[in-house]
Order: sequence, then structure tokens, then C-alpha cells
Amino acid sequence: MNIANPYFLVLSVICLIFFILLFRRERYLQRRFNKYAEAHLREHYYNSQSPFWIGFKLFLVILALASVIVALARPEWDYEKKDLQSSGMDIIFAIDVSKSMDATDMMPSRLLRAILQIGSFLEQIKTDRIGIIAFAGTATLECPLTDDYEAVKIVLNGLNSNSVEIPGTNIGSALNMAATAFPEGSKSNTLILISDGEDLENSALRKAKELKTKGIRVYTMGVGSPEGTLIRNPETGEEVQSKLDEKTLQEIARITDGEYYRVTPGGEEIQLILKRIYESESSRRGRKVSLLKAQYYLFGILALIFLEIETLINPGKRKKGLLAAEHSNE
Repeated sequence: MNIANPYFLVLSVICLIFFILLFRRERYLQRRFNKYAEAHLREHYYNSQSPFWIGFKLFLVILALASVIVALARPEWDYEKKDLQSSGMDIIFAIDVSKSMDATDMMPSRLLRAILQIGSFLEQIKTDRIGIIAFAGTATLECPLTDDYEAVKIVLNGLNSNSVEIPGTNIGSALNMAATAFPEGSKSNTLILISDGEDLENSALRKAKELKTKGIRVYTMGVGSPEGTLIRNPETGEEVQSKLDEKTLQEIARITDGEYYRVTPGGEEIQLILKRIYESESSRRGRKVSLLKAQYYLFGILALIFLEIETLINPGKRKKGLLAAEHSNE
């Protein structure tokens, strides 16, 4: 048995006081009557009223009050099966903002295409919390988990290839940041990683295994083309070939039980990810759990029964034998 609101039981002291006063009531009335009249007149004075039934009515009222107090405390016993409900999920986007994301093998650029995809995603959710991580040579939490989608859009639209000071592409740092950005104990965490997959630090797969142990599912989205394109280093002027590395992104998704999608101009993949995420959450919501059953209503019913009986009792003295028969004939 469990008491959900035990502090209401403090009020039971009031019932205890009322019970003590009730049991002392007759003696108090007797003493008070004797102050103003002879004792033998008391029977005549209370001729039509029964002290027993008056006391019994008060006893029922106190029992009703005690039942209400127990109901407010919400006692729970016995177990029942219930569907596990959840108001929403926690979803974090990890966006690659390295210089290679300025490549234009996907118009208008890889980074802008990724931002457009996330913007489309935000238009379709209602109750989930969203967070934003930007990463290049290191990762920063640009927007902690929030349901303020307008704030998320402002952060999202402010991202560019200069948002992270340290150059490079370190997918592992983004995964590491995600591990700490989700709340402890939550079981419905989803990370959507958008990148061209060029992991220069080679720590992504090891970090993906750590996320797997924390129950974080990673969906990866590859932006760019396998053929790649030339990008120019703004500092040295050197041109290098930048390609979409799907293999790394696919492996991250596989390790964490997620899925990989290549970003397309039509944006159909964001619909598929959204569908997969909610299908996964629906199966989680469909689980039944055993919970203690609230029994407060039983005490509420008991209080009503006590009060109903109290109203039906006539506090007048009962007539017996011939006297009762005479009164009935009258």
C-alpha cells in the first residue's frame, strides 16, 4: 500500500479531537445542566431528544470527515496495467558547419541545404523538444533542448561555416556533446546528425558505441555528392576535393540502431526520418506497465454513505411497548 499525499493525514488529528470531545460530550452537558437546574429535571428537558442518537449522528459525521481526509491522501493498493504515455521526445540536431559544408555540389550549399531540411522538420512537430549542436573541429551546444521552436529557428538561421572557431571536422566531438546534452534517465532520445561525413579525427565510431550504451539513437543524413567538388581554403588559397563520405555516416547509424539517408533537393528523406522516429516512439508508448491503483474514490463513497445514514436518523426518543402503540393509534 502506498499513500500519494501523506501530508493530508495530518488532518486526521482533527477527527481524533472530535472523537474525544464526542465521548466527553454527555458528561459536559450533564455538568452544564446541573449548574442551572435540578438533575431530575434533565429527563423532562430532553424528553423528545435521544442523547444516544444525537451522539451517533455526530459520530457518523466525524467518520465521514475521516473518510474525506483519507481520500485526499490518495491511498493506493493493488496493481493495474496501464499504457505508458509520453508527451513528446527529445531530438537534437548535430549540424556540420565545417568549411567543406560551403561546397556547392548541392545547391545553394551543403550547409544551407541542411538548414532548410531542419527548418522543414520543425514545421511538422508539435510537442517535442529540439536542441541544436554545431560542430567543426570541436562542438558547441548552440541551443539546449527547448519547445520554443521560434528560438530554435533563430539559432538555426544564424549558423554558418564561421560558427565554430576551431576548423576541421570532428564528428566524435558532436556525438560526445550530444551524450551530455540529453537529460539523464530519458529513454526516448534521438540525435539527427547532418554532415558530409568527412571525419578528420576518426573518433566517430567509438563515440557512436558510447551513445548506443546510453540508448541514444542516431539518424544520419549525408549532404553532398560522392563525386565531390573542389573547395578553396580561404586562408591558404589551396583547393582540395571534398566528397560525401557515406560509409562513416552509415556505420554510425548502424551502431546506434538508427538509419542513414542522403539529403536530396526534394527533401523526402526528412519525411522518412520523421515517420521512423514516431513509429519507434509509438512502440515505446504501447508498452504496458504495472502501476498501483488509486483507491481514493472508495473512501469518497464511504463518506457519502455515512452522511446519507446520518440524514436518515431521527434523533427523537423511540417509543416502546404500549406507549408506542398508544402513540401510533393517536
